[in-house]
Amino acid sequence: MEITVEKIAMIRENYNPKNTSLNLDIDWSVEYMDTDQRDVRYDIVLRSNDHLNLNFKIGGLIRLGDLEEFVQQDCSQIVFHHACSILMDVISLTRQSN
Repeated sequence: MEITVEKIAMIRENYNPKNTSLNLDIDWSVEYMDTDQRDVRYDIVLRSNDHLNLNFKIGGLIRLGDLEEFVQQDCSQIVFHHACSILMDVISLTRQSN
């Protein structure tokens, strides 16, 4: 299975939190398109409202191998894990930027 990211969008408040550790309660949803094909498009949205109010969206493609089939629960866990990793990287990169 190959998972690619094609689009990233992040909307966050104008201020940067000052604490060095950041705990996020994440509400998330994932939507799949063309689940009966070898290439499955996805959009995942991560939302946080507690310490850092943001909306984060990733759109991409899951390319299944010849003997693989689409299992939504398994794919959702993998996509969520990757989206959270990307979100943390983007927060770290933008924490010191204006």
